[in-house]
Amino acid sequence: MGRIRSRVNDAAFENELVAAVQTFKEKLAAERLENPYGVPYKPNIWGAGWGIQRFGVEQYYLHSRFPEIFPSDYLLHALNFVLGCHPGSNNASFASGVGAKSIKVAYGVNRADWSYIPGGVVSGTALIRPDFPELLEWPFLWQQTEYVLGGGGTNFMFLVLAADQILNK
Repeated sequence: MGRIRSRVNDAAFENELVAAVQTFKEKLAAERLENPYGVPYKPNIWGAGWGIQRFGVEQYYLHSRFPEIFPSDYLLHALNFVLGCHPGSNNASFASGVGAKSIKVAYGVNRADWSYIPGGVVSGTALIRPDFPELLEWPFLWQQTEYVLGGGGTNFMFLVLAADQILNK
C-alpha cells in the first residue's frame, strides 16, 4: 500500500486507501500489545527473526508514505528485536558479528562444524513447547541458528539503513 500512494490520482481511491491503512494500523496496534517487544510476535518452533525483519521493511514503506498514520517506532522495534531485545535468556543479536553479543556459532552455507560467517543473520529464538523460548549456541539447530544472506541478511541491512535515515533526519 505504501509503495503505490504516490501514484494514486483519484481522490476517492486515495480516501479508501487511507481508510484501509488506518484499519491495518489498528490491527497492528492490537497485536503489538500482546508482548513487550513492540512487534507482532507469534512464536513458533522456528525463530521469528526473519519474519519480524520483513515486517520492519514493510513498516518502512508504510511510514515513508503514511507518516501521519504509521510512526517510525514499528520499524525501530523490529530492528531492536533482531539486535537482542527478544525473549529468552540469550539476548544475542541475530546478525553475526553485530552488537556487543551476537550469534557466532550457526548452521552456515559451508555446513562446517561450529562455522562463523560474519554478517549472516539467523532466524533466532525458537519456542520449545509449551512456552520455553530458547536460542542455544549449537550449530546444528537450523531452526534457530541457520545463517542466511538473502532475506534475513538483506532485510537486516535495509532496516539498519532505514533506521539511520529516520534517526538522522
